Amino acid sequence: MTSVAITGTTSRGPVTPMPDRAPGARASRGRIAFWLLTFVFTTTMLGTTLPTPLYVIYQAQWHFSAAMVTVIFAVYAATVLATLLLAGRSSDQAGRRPVLAVALGAAALSTLAFIFASGEGVLLAGRILSGLAAGLMTGTATAMLTELSPAAGRRPSLVATAANMGGLGLGPLFAGLLAQYAPHPTTLVFEAYLAVLAVAALCLRFVPETVPARRRPSVRFGGLGIPGRGRSQFIAAAVATFAAFALLGLFSSLVPGFIGGVLHHGSHAVQGAVVFGLFAIGTITQVALSRLGSRPVVLAGLGLFLAALALILTALAQASMALFLAGTVAGGMSVGAIFVGSLATANRLAPPERRGHVVSTFFAACYVGLIIPVVGVGVLTEFIATFPAVLAFSLLLAVLCLFALARIATALSSGKA
Repeated sequence: MTSVAITGTTSRGPVTPMPDRAPGARASRGRIAFWLLTFVFTTTMLGTTLPTPLYVIYQAQWHFSAAMVTVIFAVYAATVLATLLLAGRSSDQAGRRPVLAVALGAAALSTLAFIFASGEGVLLAGRILSGLAAGLMTGTATAMLTELSPAAGRRPSLVATAANMGGLGLGPLFAGLLAQYAPHPTTLVFEAYLAVLAVAALCLRFVPETVPARRRPSVRFGGLGIPGRGRSQFIAAAVATFAAFALLGLFSSLVPGFIGGVLHHGSHAVQGAVVFGLFAIGTITQVALSRLGSRPVVLAGLGLFLAALALILTALAQASMALFLAGTVAGGMSVGAIFVGSLATANRLAPPERRGHVVSTFFAACYVGLIIPVVGVGVLTEFIATFPAVLAFSLLLAVLCLFALARIATALSSGKA
């Protein structure tokens, strides 16, 4: 409804025009909705990494092999990838809120599966549901944050990356602390998380829909959402983020074995805290670099990425906790810089009517990166020792890093938009 300002005079003097408060009120509601959605996003991503420090407990209880842990992780990542590729356009079609509601429902079902788990089969089912939640949430919430704050510059990309990475880091920290110091280590954390999910579902009710024209979604592979404008920039950003998430996957898979097996420190709290440290440093780096240009930030991140790989490899070779922690710091900083700069590039290049599809394709590259090192190293260690397997994948990541570095540096020097 349009407000009308009334002017004129009365017996008491001139009438002051009534100010139109609607734009300010709408802006305030938009800011509230923006942060409510951020909470929903963070909460969902937190749940996807809760099991990370608990797998050693499950192994001891049910006596399954380390290869099964690899399978459980790979099933999760593969489900995220399939969801992003098959349903990446669904929120562009059906609207953002329905897709987010389904994501929260899948997260709740996954949590219930872990609460009542009695064997590795139920863990697999729980991780499939968790992968569905993450796949629906990442692209949809990132697109919606941009639409809720269209004139805020890079803030939506910064908040989206912080919510994503911050949530991923908080999961192992909380689960590790509760597993170490509270009773019922494999159930209490999920019961507490279920209550947090209920709060997130309540928050979603107050987030307005941002897709005006809606239709029935089609769940099928509709091709990759690579924008026509800036195609080479998008591909370079996706390759850089692939490498960054591969480092996250490689690091997360190494932590339990390195701290528990090599250093003989079996504390679940310590293992969760080290994984959290990587993600926390990445999140802080994103905030610190948010005002800088996206391409210089990605270039700096890629340079530091090579140093992080070298530190982690040296730490494994020398069984040095100090070097491993130094690699954690360097890795967190590099991943944070690459992620925030690359996502800003993807958001900038995405056409509004295809934003969900383009962003989902970007995140598909991220989760392919998570799958390959964990599965690849897990398979190789069945035939060779852990260090040669990690070395082989580190060399592959270094090559991809140099490829992205060259492409982005070329675009920067040529002054392309």
